[in-house]
Amino acid sequence: MVLLGVLAMSWKPMTAATACVQSDPVQEILRIVQDCMASPPAPWPDAWRQEYIDAIREAVVSGRENPQYPERLRIVAEGFGPYWQGLAKNKERSAFEVRRAQIRWYIEHLMNSPLPGEEERHALRHQHETLAEHAAQSLIAQFSFLDPNRVHKAKADWLADCYRNIDAPLLPIFLTPFSQAQIDQIKGRWHDLRYARVDLWRQLGGGRTTAPESVPETADARNHPDYILTQRSLSLLRPQIWAVVAPSPDYYRAAVANALDAQKRKLQSINEARSQESRLGNAVLQTEYISFLLGALLETAREASEPPSDPNIVSEAR
Repeated sequence: MVLLGVLAMSWKPMTAATACVQSDPVQEILRIVQDCMASPPAPWPDAWRQEYIDAIREAVVSGRENPQYPERLRIVAEGFGPYWQGLAKNKERSAFEVRRAQIRWYIEHLMNSPLPGEEERHALRHQHETLAEHAAQSLIAQFSFLDPNRVHKAKADWLADCYRNIDAPLLPIFLTPFSQAQIDQIKGRWHDLRYARVDLWRQLGGGRTTAPESVPETADARNHPDYILTQRSLSLLRPQIWAVVAPSPDYYRAAVANALDAQKRKLQSINEARSQESRLGNAVLQTEYISFLLGALLETAREASEPPSDPNIVSEAR
């Protein structure tokens, strides 16, 4: 009886919100998403953030009947934070709609695709290692001045990010191992980017910034030009994997097309404004030039109409 009394005194009724979170794992996922999105700076208005959360809720609920539903929720919970941190965000509506379609695509794909086992994860790690090594060696062959140690450091960091994604495969390209044909396609697309890598090297300063004396040995390895060039080049490899391995759904392609149209209209407006400004500037210059000429003519006419002030000139005129 004493024990029951102590338990009765220590028991507190559970609030409805707490009961909802504990009974519904979807609410816990959405709480994790909201916590990630709440970190400053807030990229979107509150209404847009709610739309984004609603898209995640609908995608998560679509997999409720799957026997591996708890494991899929774990992947969303562990994978969303790193994904959100690396996501480029701005306050243009069309760009937001692309991001909303993107997360819907990723979670729906996760909820309806077979999850990889340890054997598949091992194969994915090995395939990414193969692609990274191929990319690193081609960079060293293309840019003979690169320090191999810096290149391999950037490659190791790129692979570490791949390993994290393979362990929590929120992104479709980390769910299923590639076929040999897909790997060959990715390598071919990487080879086609050799001129883009030259442009990237020039954007980073060309040969001026790759001299050994330009960066102290004690500096952070990630600030070294060779590391930066390798890292930026490897960032071009990921889109080639996407293009070959994970075809996008119609609603995502439609969102991207709308965003491209919005960017095109924006550029047209900027060009038209600059053109009008240029025409206005020419008109102002022409008006000032004509005003100067008219002023000079009026001054000449005034001087010609005034009588001379010198008496000698007056007598000679008479």
